[in-house]
Parts: sequence; structure tokens; C-alpha cells
Amino acid sequence: MNSSEIEQLTDELIGEAVLSLLKENGPISTQALIRRLKVMESKEPDVRRREMLVRVIAEISSNNLASLPRGIPGERPEWDKDTSDNVYPLFGESKQSGGSKKH
Repeated sequence: MNSSEIEQLTDELIGEAVLSLLKENGPISTQALIRRLKVMESKEPDVRRREMLVRVIAEISSNNLASLPRGIPGERPEWDKDTSDNVYPLFGESKQSGGSKKH
């Protein structure tokens, strides 16, 4: 199999998994995708597709682990500490000055 065939099969398998999650109105997350791919792997009769599912699951799992924050175990990230407000300022804490509109 050449690289373009591998990429196409990978895209098809991930697409099938995502579509099945969408049809069930299930949550769309990395973990849900991995679970669905594992179910697909267990039921797949085609050896080539089954082997590719194993690769896809491994790649997504390793990417998911690599993206986890590297903080102190059990410590919540700074943006998640204040539960009274779900808005996190992206550009500092400053408020707009004055009541005059600029536009």
C-alpha cells in the first residue's frame, strides 16, 4: 500500500467512526472516537482494514496523550479554578474605559 492509499483508508475509517457517532447523537470527542474505532476493529472482517484500525487507534491515542497538560497531577488548570464564571479572559483583565462608544 502506498502512502496515498494509507491516507485515504485512514480518512475513510475515521470518517465512518465519526458518522456513526453523529447518527447516534453521541458525544464527539477523542475518547468517543477511539472507543468507536475499537468497536469497528473488533467487528471488521477485512484484515487490511483491521490492521489499519489498530494503527489509527494507536496514533490517535498517542496524540491524545501528548496533548495532555504537564502540570502537577490532580491540580486544575488556571482557567478551570474559578467555578463561578465560565468566561476566561483572553486579553487580560482590563475593562473597557468610559461609557463613550467609539463607533
